[in-house]
Amino acid sequence: MGVPYAIGARRVDPGRHGRIKRVQADPFNLGGKFNDDASGASATKTRHVEMQHANFGQFKVPSLRNVALTAPYMHDGRFATLRDVVRHYSELDMERIHVHGEQPLRPLQLTPGESEDLVAFLATLIDPGAGTAPAAPPLPPECRR
Repeated sequence: MGVPYAIGARRVDPGRHGRIKRVQADPFNLGGKFNDDASGASATKTRHVEMQHANFGQFKVPSLRNVALTAPYMHDGRFATLRDVVRHYSELDMERIHVHGEQPLRPLQLTPGESEDLVAFLATLIDPGAGTAPAAPPLPPECRR
């Protein structure tokens, strides 16, 4: 929200709109032959995905878990730090925010202290095991020396 989908001169990232055909054609999607759901009930989620103009520029929002480890931010990597992202949402340009004539967001207008608190909170969402290899299972007694 509030980030243009232009990714360079004469290039745009269509977001979800550009990926729908790929998802539908993928043999590993929920409607594909490799789906483990024999009933086919889960395939509904893939069958009902449609190419619509409204999909253009939409992006899937990832989880906040480990967000402090996933820089750069936004679909095009425009923000290098979480502070940059928080500043963006604190000072939104309302001229850029509209969906079908509505403005779904408003600037957070955070104080510097509130911004730092939010960045600190986001840093607490790190999984302590993130980025490390899982521990090897213990050897059975007969294999220990």
